[in-house]
Amino acid sequence: MTIHRLLQPHFRLIYLFIWGLIISGLSDFTWLIPLNLFAFAAFLISLLFSQSAFGPYLKRWFTLVIFIALMWATLTWKVGENGIELNLQGIELAEKLSLRTHLLLISLWLFLWNINDAVLVQAIGKLPLPEKLIQLFVLTVRYIALLGELRQKMDIAMRARGFRPGLNRRTLYVTAQSVALLLIHALLKAETAQMALKCRGFQFGKKREK
Repeated sequence: MTIHRLLQPHFRLIYLFIWGLIISGLSDFTWLIPLNLFAFAAFLISLLFSQSAFGPYLKRWFTLVIFIALMWATLTWKVGENGIELNLQGIELAEKLSLRTHLLLISLWLFLWNINDAVLVQAIGKLPLPEKLIQLFVLTVRYIALLGELRQKMDIAMRARGFRPGLNRRTLYVTAQSVALLLIHALLKAETAQMALKCRGFQFGKKREK
C-alpha cells in the first residue's frame, strides 16, 4: 500500500478519529503542552508552504479562544462555605480541557487539510459504517454547508444595510435576531430533509410491537 493511498481522505478520517480518542485520554501536561506546540508549528508550516489565507483560520481560532475563556470563567470558581472562592480542581480541569480542545482543533485542520465539502462527503461514503449512518453523516455535512452559506449571506446583507457590530444593545438585538432566523431556517431544512428521506423509504426506527 503506497503512501498516497494511506493519505486518502477516508483514511485520514479514521486517523483523526483514533487521534481524537488518544487526545481525550491524555491528562499529563508533559504531553499536552509539547503536542500543542508541535501541532501548531506544523500547521503554520503547512500554511506557509501552501500560501493559504490565515484569516479564516484565525476567526475560528478566536471563536475557540472565546469558548475556552467561558470555560475558565465557569470552572475556576465555586460556591463554598465562605461564599465564592477559587476552585483548584476546576482550574486544573480547565487547563486540561483547554489544551485538549486546542490540540483537537489544530489536529482537525491538519488531518482534513485541503478537503472540501464534496471530498468529505465522498470520504464518509467509503467508511466501513452502516449505510443509514453514512447517509445521516452526509446529510449533516451537506446542511451544515448550506447553513454556513446562509450565514454568510446574512452577514453581507447586514453590512449592506450599515450594520457595524459593537459592544452595545443594538448589536445584541441584531445578533439575537440573526441567530433566531438561522435556527428557523435550520428547522425548516431539517423538516424538508426528513420528508425527503421518508419519501425515499428511509425508516428512522421501527416501533416495537406490544
